[in-house]
Amino acid sequence: MENILKLTNMSIQFGGLKAIDSLDLEVNDREIVAIIGPNGAGKTTAFNCITGIYTPTSGMIEFLGKSILNVKPETITKRGIARTFQNIRLFKDLTVFENVLIAVHLRYNDNIFTSAFRINYKQEQDMREETKRLLESQDLFKYRNDIASSLPYGIQRRLEIARALATKPTLLLLDEPAAGMNPQETMELTAYIKKIRDDFGLTILLIEHHMDLVMDISERIYVIDFGKLIAKGTPEEIQNNQKVIDAYLGVDENA
Repeated sequence: MENILKLTNMSIQFGGLKAIDSLDLEVNDREIVAIIGPNGAGKTTAFNCITGIYTPTSGMIEFLGKSILNVKPETITKRGIARTFQNIRLFKDLTVFENVLIAVHLRYNDNIFTSAFRINYKQEQDMREETKRLLESQDLFKYRNDIASSLPYGIQRRLEIARALATKPTLLLLDEPAAGMNPQETMELTAYIKKIRDDFGLTILLIEHHMDLVMDISERIYVIDFGKLIAKGTPEEIQNNQKVIDAYLGVDENA
């Protein structure tokens, strides 16, 4: 199975705090892999390293067999890594259609401000048609003229994922996609993530606190605590791992 993402002995330190400590992690083609751990364990920091927001203090990050250390975030996106955020980051005053169209534009051009001077009418029409097809495939076209901030929370989350899909990623990083969702919305999101993996041939790495979603959707799980990897394995192996149980439930020091 082809290796898509590989972290080798990756560490990052902020002052005296080691936020990630010698993390090894691999994600293979078309897998859904989860990173779990208590709040403050370093999960989002790992995502920020993968996407170029932070530069690791030491170690290696490889995407499709090539190093992406010291590569700018926008270049990493163009190479095929897209992400969503725990706190939804849409262009809240723009329409659904405009949110996705901007992502399509950025794939063709360096940035949205220069794109208007670099495309012709035919290319613009092609991008608008591509945006329409993507929204239709994600059952979002009916909201195309709605302002993003006016949408229900669950639809906003799906729009953020659709915008990430517009960059045509190989690897999709989802940072707590079920945050703020009720049980019904979480169940629908679980099915949705599986569907986009299959429909788009994606590899997915996600951070999530909803254990029902993680156990249902993940082929493999990595568990980190205080920046260190404490367990990895299948959902069944993780559920029965005493180190994981201790990290989540705490250890009775008097026992």
